[in-house]
Amino acid sequence: MSAHLDLFVATLAALFPIANPFGNAAIFQSLTKDNTPDERRSFARRGAIYMVAILVVFFVAGTAIVNFFGISLPGIRIAGGLIISRYAFAQLNPKPEHTHPSNEHAEATAKTDIAFSPLAMPLLAGPGAIAAAMSLSTRVSTQGVTPHGVVIAGITLVGTACWLILRESDAIMKRLGVIGANALTKIMGFLLLCIGVQLVIDGVLGLKL
Repeated sequence: MSAHLDLFVATLAALFPIANPFGNAAIFQSLTKDNTPDERRSFARRGAIYMVAILVVFFVAGTAIVNFFGISLPGIRIAGGLIISRYAFAQLNPKPEHTHPSNEHAEATAKTDIAFSPLAMPLLAGPGAIAAAMSLSTRVSTQGVTPHGVVIAGITLVGTACWLILRESDAIMKRLGVIGANALTKIMGFLLLCIGVQLVIDGVLGLKL
């Protein structure tokens, strides 16, 4: 049971900082400033559902994708670690263009429905989150059905947390403010960097030199 709990916590630790719902709450507010409260709640709910669906698909198909392209387990861990580390550095040194460039913001603002793009992808389930899901897939590929269910449960919980945080983004941002949201983003960025570096270390140690 402890191994499953460790896997569940590892899933949350890997995906929640990358999804960064507190940091994305400010972007969500900006993108939906002209929408009604019901529309914003709908965007938050469907965006979280799309996010979970995207990550579950890449998690379930991760091993097949790796095998199809002939990518080794150390290779996917190193690549995933580098991508995750890049996102971590961006969160530790936040700049608007790192998360949502101005041209993308203008295009997204003009959309009538932002639930799938850009909310679910790339804000919540971007390349970093997909890389993490595929890394988790290679970790449990030979461990049977239960570990897969544990990871999917973790993904679902992260998606639920993102939905709740985005749904209540107005109240949360009023309490946190920009400074508080940035502080949380940097804390999650540091945790994310540790995860990325550990993935790279695991990948290097797994290489047959």
